[in-house]
Amino acid sequence: MATIGSWDPKAKAGELATEVKRSDLESFLALDEKQLNDLANALPQHIITEQKHMMTRHKKAWAAVISELEDQQIVALIRFFTLAEGQLPGWEAGSKSPVIWLCRGLKKRGLFPDQELTRWIKANTDNKFLPYGNPLDFQ
Repeated sequence: MATIGSWDPKAKAGELATEVKRSDLESFLALDEKQLNDLANALPQHIITEQKHMMTRHKKAWAAVISELEDQQIVALIRFFTLAEGQLPGWEAGSKSPVIWLCRGLKKRGLFPDQELTRWIKANTDNKFLPYGNPLDFQ
């Protein structure tokens, strides 16, 4: 039986999103560079279908899991989600991309902006909001 969530009229749009669990990220972290270049064939179809919701999770949903990740894991996820948005149908995120929240997580650790990573992101995406996000969303 499915559970029904509750609605909070005072919550901002998008904040009612489910949390992001580290276990959901493990299959993405396990991908090698060759697999990253062909995500449609590297990932099982059920993961592509079931996990696309992560592309638009609210930044608060990402905050807890980012604190659990090591620096290199965050970078690996930045690379994954940057490529996933361009390669996988339904994974488009625009200004809600997890790449933004992951980069902000690195910034809190004093590791971003990173010129090399920023260049890589911009070279591998058509999303104009990456890596910094919407300038109006700095709350």
